[in-house]
Amino acid sequence: MNFLSDTSPLVLVLALIVAFFLWGAGYRLYKLAVFFLGFLAGFTLCGGIINTFLPAPPIPGIIIQVVFGLAVGAVSFLVVKVGLFVAAACAVFMILSGLLERLGMAGLIIAFASAVVAGFIATKADKPVIIVITGILGGFAIPMILYRLAGTAAFDTSFLPPERSLVVIAVEVVLSVAGILIQFASNREKNKE
Repeated sequence: MNFLSDTSPLVLVLALIVAFFLWGAGYRLYKLAVFFLGFLAGFTLCGGIINTFLPAPPIPGIIIQVVFGLAVGAVSFLVVKVGLFVAAACAVFMILSGLLERLGMAGLIIAFASAVVAGFIATKADKPVIIVITGILGGFAIPMILYRLAGTAAFDTSFLPPERSLVVIAVEVVLSVAGILIQFASNREKNKE
C-alpha cells in the first residue's frame, strides 16, 4: 500500500518540491520538514483508520484527517524528540513498505516494526540522524513521486523501467547518498562561518 498511489497531480507536485528540499537542505529546514512529515504521518494514519471503518470516506472524514495531520505535525514541530521519531519512522516505513510491497501484510508489519525501531534510535542522536533521514527520505521520494506524476501524464511511459526495479532502487540509493553528502558539506561550510 503506497500512500501516494491515488494522489492528485497538484499534491504530487507539492510533495516533489518538499522531497527536493528534504533531499538537499533537510537539516537546515528540519523543523519544516518534521512538521510536514508529522502531518503526512497523521493524515495517512487517520485515513487508514477511517478507510478501514468507512468504505468511502465522506468530506468530514477528510477534515478529520487534516485536523489529525495538523495535530501530529504541530507536536512533531514543537517537541524535537517526537519530531525525530516521526521523521525516522516515516522515512523507514515509506522506503520499506515500497520495497516489501510484494509481501503484502507481512511486508507492512515488517516495515511498521522497523519504522518504530528506527524512530527510537533516531531520538538518541541529533544532527547526523536528521541529515541521513532527510537525505534518504528525499532520495527515495523523488523517483517515487516522479513515477506517480508520469502515471498521471497523457504520454506513454512504457519505456520506463518498472518502479521497483533494481535500476530505480539504484537511482534512489545514489540520490540518497548524494543528498546526505550535499547536506554534510553545506552544514560543515555553515559551521565554519
